[in-house]
Order: sequence, then structure tokens, then C-alpha cells
Amino acid sequence: MEKINLFHDRYFLERLLGRGNFSEVWLAKDIKTDIQVALKIYAPATGLDDHGLNVLSREFAIVVNANQKNLLKPLYYDSYERKPYLVLPYCKNGSILKDVGQFSEEQAWHLLHDVAAGLAFLHSMNPVVIHQDIKPDNIMIGDNGTYMITDFGVSAHAKSTLRKSMSIAFASAGTTAYMAPERFSKDNTPIKANDIYSLGATVYEMLTGDPPFGESGGLFQKRGAEIPNLPGNYSAQLSQLIEMCLQENPWDRPTAEQVEEYAQTYLDGGDPFPGPEPWYKKYKTPLILVASFVAAFAVIAAILLMKQTKPIDEELVGIVKAAHLLRNEATTQEGLSLLSELSDEGDADATYLLSRLLFKSKSANDFCPDSIREMQHAGKIAVDNKKAHALLLKTIEQNPEEYHALYELGCDYLGGDARSDITERDIRKADGYYKSALKYAQSKGDSHYVELIQQQMEKYGDSLND
Repeated sequence: MEKINLFHDRYFLERLLGRGNFSEVWLAKDIKTDIQVALKIYAPATGLDDHGLNVLSREFAIVVNANQKNLLKPLYYDSYERKPYLVLPYCKNGSILKDVGQFSEEQAWHLLHDVAAGLAFLHSMNPVVIHQDIKPDNIMIGDNGTYMITDFGVSAHAKSTLRKSMSIAFASAGTTAYMAPERFSKDNTPIKANDIYSLGATVYEMLTGDPPFGESGGLFQKRGAEIPNLPGNYSAQLSQLIEMCLQENPWDRPTAEQVEEYAQTYLDGGDPFPGPEPWYKKYKTPLILVASFVAAFAVIAAILLMKQTKPIDEELVGIVKAAHLLRNEATTQEGLSLLSELSDEGDADATYLLSRLLFKSKSANDFCPDSIREMQHAGKIAVDNKKAHALLLKTIEQNPEEYHALYELGCDYLGGDARSDITERDIRKADGYYKSALKYAQSKGDSHYVELIQQQMEKYGDSLND
């Protein structure tokens, strides 16, 4: 865009701060308030048609209330000569791009914490906001040293609209280095785990000077490249967290909330990864019952020894034995067969566990415990979401008060993190399952699940009350 003295009769353009794929950012002075601001002008060369203007207007209406200290929230949105623009607070410290390759470990932990906190807020919004472009020049440094995410709230649909309006000078994607492997797949629907990968790649670059896979990003990883070790004298915890963020499979990455928690633990002087827990302690309710089963089996084994009955191994059937078999690739099918037998015999817990083993989410923020994913990977279990859903239905047939399965069914109908086309029928179905799950969880005194269900109902409250 050619430099003009006054933009929209209000903003005096002082100098160009940067140019991206779809926009230009200018340092400007608001002549009405005499305050310096950053003016982000979209489609500066051509402007947009009515459809494009409507798309961006709807996009920014979603994030207008995104009040969180790690988000650089726009002050104002408007359009001038068919060019949409945002008025943003001016950050005199600029972005972290100028510090690439110069970050200390402490700065890296603060960056992980602050960006993850901002992403956690965006990912919890309704509808969910996926940033899709986390990279050094989209992370600003506040006056107090806080890191803040900018350029959020522009969906793939809006970017497609903008791309069609760009001249050839703006055609380059420019962010491939930070894109996750799944972004190069046929089904590249934006998911939360995309942002986590980009955060990992960004922190790696801030420490080393280069993205982990060069300019190829996750495409190189998708073709078989391994995650490179973090060079330099950094803690094992920092290397581990970055590697977790850069996992090829999106469901193997931590959520934004988890990254924030890990970073805060380290900054507080603790160890975010104190060592692996016993596998049975990783299960969420009702799978946490497996731990108590282990103790119960010890008693049973002692009784069997005293009575000198059948060999103990013949008696050790149930979820614990199945779980043990599932953690070894050589005995996976035996474990699955055992679970199927228990399920056919009416064991609702076995049916529920079987459904989770067959479940696959496109999001890192799914509802499967880490132990379930470990079993899936160790045994190379072929996942099937339709069968998993059918098994949830079978679970509540066997035990109508199985609120964990009722909760999961509600989540299924609301589409988890990957869908945006939720229908009225889906909402009604989810509402029924959530209400039943809440009733039974309350009757059992399970405060964890009561809170979880209430949070989900509150998240979709407006839709559920329509």
C-alpha cells in the first residue's frame, strides 16, 4: 500500500512496521487521542469485496471479548476503502523475532508459559479459536516483559478469502517452518494441537536460531525425519517439553493448559516431569479403579494360595490382566479378546475401556488418558471411532448409570475439538447425555466429573439452552 499521510481521516501513518501474507502493519498516531497505535491493514493493495468484508467482520466479532493478558487484543475494527483494519496497542519492544537464537533457558520457559496461557484461553472459547500461525513475529513483548500473542481470530476461511485478493507479491505462505505434519494431509482441518506444534517449533528456533526442520516444517517430519535433539546446555525438562510439543501425532502433544502448567511448575522451582508414574495411576475415573483392583487381586491371590486351588494365573482375569496384555505388542490381541469376552459377559467397565482403546481424536485435547494412548501405540491397535461410539452405547445399556460413558457420548455429539458444523439435533443429544451424566455423577459424589460435566455444559450453555 502506498504511504499516505492520513488513513481513514484519523490515523497518521508514521512508518511501516512489517508486512505479512495478507496485511501491512503501520505505526500510526490517532489524531483524536494523540496516542501511538499499531494499525494492521488487510488486503492493502486491492481491498475486499462485500463477501470478504463480511467474513472478516464476523471473524473479529468472535474475538472482541478475548480478554487475557497474553493476548494482544485489538482496540477497534473498521474498514476504509474496502480495506479492513485493526487498531492495536503499540508494543515499542516489538516481537521476539529480533531475538531469534538469543533466548536463554529462563526466557524459553517464560515464553512457553505465556503463549500457552494465551492459547489455552483461545482454545476454551466458544466457538474454539485456533490461531494457526504461531511464530516469532506473531509474539509481541509487552512493557513488563510479558509475551503476548497477536494476529489471532483469523480462520482458514478468512485467510482463503484474503489470499484470493492478494497480489503475487503476497502469495508466499511464509510459515511452513512452523506448520505441523497433519497440516500437510488431505484432512487438514485446524485443531488445537496445530498451535502446540507451532509453539514448540518457535521456542526451538528462539534457542537455536533455526526451526527444528528448517523451512520444510512438519512436511519434512511427515516424510520420516526424527525430532532433532535440542543442542546446547539446556535442562532435560526443557528438551523434553519441546520434544512433546513437536510429536508427529497430534494426540501425543500436550494441551495448552498442560504446557502452561509444566512451565509454571519449572518456574516455581519444581520438576514438571518428576518421573513416570505406575501405569495404573494414570487412568482417569473409572479406570482409576484398576489401582484398587491390583490390591484386591493380591488378597485373592493369598486366599487362593491358602486354599491351593487352581493356578493363580487362571484366576487373574479382568481389566488388570487385559491391561497388562495390551501393553505388549506380542499379546495385544489376547488382551483385546479378553476385554471383548468380559464385555460380552456384561462387564460395563470392560466395554468402556474397549471403547476408549478404539477411540481416536484429531485433537491433543481429547478425553483418553495417557495410559490408553500408550496401549494403542504399544499394541498398534487399529482405532475406529464408529465402533468406539457403539461401545459407549453398549456400556450404558449394560449400566445405565455409567456417567463416564454418558459424558463421552455427549462430547461425541458436540464433535470434540475438530468439528464446527454442530447441528441442532447434535446439541439436543448432547444435552440429554450431559444431564444424565451429571445426575449420576452427583449421586455417586464424584466431584471431579461433576465439575467436568458442568464445565462442558457451561461451555456450550447458549447452544444447549436454545
